[in-house]
Amino acid sequence: MAAVAAQPQPLPTSSGKRIFTAPQWVKSFYSKFPLVILEQEDEVDWKVRAREGADHAVELWIHPPSSTPHPHHRSWASKSPSSLRTQLLILLRETSAKVPVSFRPWSNEASAPGGTLPCLHILNQDRLLPTDEIRGWLESTYPLKGKGKEIQGLPSQAAYDKALALSHLVLGNLYPAYLASLPKQTSNFPLLFPIPPPLASGLSTPLPYSLIGDARDIDTDEILKKGLEALEAIQVILESGDEWLFGSKYPTSIDALITSHLYVVYSLPASSTLRSKIDSLSGIGEYIDRVLDHAQSRMT
Repeated sequence: MAAVAAQPQPLPTSSGKRIFTAPQWVKSFYSKFPLVILEQEDEVDWKVRAREGADHAVELWIHPPSSTPHPHHRSWASKSPSSLRTQLLILLRETSAKVPVSFRPWSNEASAPGGTLPCLHILNQDRLLPTDEIRGWLESTYPLKGKGKEIQGLPSQAAYDKALALSHLVLGNLYPAYLASLPKQTSNFPLLFPIPPPLASGLSTPLPYSLIGDARDIDTDEILKKGLEALEAIQVILESGDEWLFGSKYPTSIDALITSHLYVVYSLPASSTLRSKIDSLSGIGEYIDRVLDHAQSRMT
């Protein structure tokens, strides 16, 4: 008769129960690949918060706030221009009722709807809105009051046109300069530009990576130069003496856009050209504080 394979014997315990020891190969495996239990990112108490919150209460998932201290730092303000801009759009919304919003830093952006932040959790409906649907929800649920709805609360069409031109300047020049100034850049860094730089090969129609690669022709000096010029242009506009941009009676969406992209520049290293420039310009810091203080006063 063939010998019977040895089986692990149960060990008696003080209570009389028996436990089994793991086979040696299991112990050897876990000694090299230990079992790691990851902390759960999400919570399951949203139903409780929905019952306790106001009607239409929402939770905005954002990139975490910056840990870099600077003179205009706010503990609730996200370190990402896109997340901070959405925070300010909600907080600065000039309606008959404040938007009952809370902010939740979300460290794992890939797990958000669409793989991007910010996203909006509508608690009483258990709905998650991706980034590109938040503005539409805000416009329909909390429409602007007054006659200037079509021009985002600005005093005139001319003011709206100026605001639109300034937004293109910030998104097209200042934001790329900010990305180029970050100490650590992601692999898809060129694709984060509003208009991605052309391929180094000079082709207008990208071919597969296996043929030409995806190298981009990036002139960092030129990008930084345009960013510095954008800061100087913003400084000139702020010298008008208006409390809010372009003579508005209250902060509007253009104030949210400009403040979110100026605020993050202060978190750059002090040696950064862009940071040195913004520190040297008077008026920008005061404007940022004015907008953020107003937003903070409307937080529930």
